[in-house]
Amino acid sequence: MFILQLGGWFIFSCILMSFVEHQIHRKLMHRTNFLSMHTASFKRVFEAHALVHHKHYTEIFSDEPVARGEDKEIRLTVRKAPIKAIPIAGLIALVSWEGAAAFVAVMIFHHWAWNKIHLEMHKPEQRVFSTWPVYKFLARYHCLHHRHLDRNFNVVFPLADYRRLTMRCNGRAARAAERDRWTDMWASSRRERG
Repeated sequence: MFILQLGGWFIFSCILMSFVEHQIHRKLMHRTNFLSMHTASFKRVFEAHALVHHKHYTEIFSDEPVARGEDKEIRLTVRKAPIKAIPIAGLIALVSWEGAAAFVAVMIFHHWAWNKIHLEMHKPEQRVFSTWPVYKFLARYHCLHHRHLDRNFNVVFPLADYRRLTMRCNGRAARAAERDRWTDMWASSRRERG
């Protein structure tokens, strides 16, 4: 029974994390708001993402691998994930300590996976997972976000984009066309490198 409960909390936490990622990305990283206008840390988050990251990756989606620290706002800080999880985990803890622990674990996994996936998207190094279909789907999905800044806010768990109607690429023909455009853009960036 405990394993089943923990599994349920894990699934719930993944769904919740999708909505958390979506709202933070959409509301804090893509729009100036009360927090970004009145606090330096939120202003820095907005500027680093909307102005630095999106400006740098407007024309190119991927390029040569670079040293750690030279990656134009691609990474999340995994060690801060448990701290970031405290407000939501605290609310979940009112109902279940196991649920709170599952949410913290999912937040840590999200930040770790986000770093691996997002870095491979922008700074490809042909990691083991780069040929997996799920990665290819997420890479195309995220590439569309860089083309349509008001769409596809999720990187790791794209469920919230579907639910919040911010997903770009409706229908089989549109998906095929977007996939072909992404493949062409990716191939041309590879050709430019040599």
